[in-house]
Amino acid sequence: SNKAVKKLCQTAIFYQTTADFINALKFGVESDLKRCKNKQYKSGAVTLMTLHGSKGLEFPAVFIFGVRKGLIPFESGSTASSEEEERRLFYVGITRARENLILTTSKEESPFLEHLPKTLMQRERAWQGKKEGIYKQLSLFE
Repeated sequence: SNKAVKKLCQTAIFYQTTADFINALKFGVESDLKRCKNKQYKSGAVTLMTLHGSKGLEFPAVFIFGVRKGLIPFESGSTASSEEEERRLFYVGITRARENLILTTSKEESPFLEHLPKTLMQRERAWQGKKEGIYKQLSLFE
């Protein structure tokens, strides 16, 4: 159908090569395709920026890395930062996401995470433990 061909074309834009696209169709999951919907994305549209630089912009998906104490809010012995200003910057960052917001943390989590609605969060661990002293890479086939 016309609708199916349109969905196929909208999905294809996420892949650099035809082989990558075919592999995604063979091994992907339905949620990979659902994110496309009727949206127009550009190939290679990843943007790396600071929280401050993201003001006024919106993206389908936002990743904020290092949401941990000492980084968000930023703490430095040589510079004084306002906790309220840091909270506003974090708010700016999380509200840039239209569909998906992914926050990563390690060590001690940022105290700002305590104020996010638990009902809207889904927590996952990147690894379940150590294997022979090193972290084990997760596999799609295990």
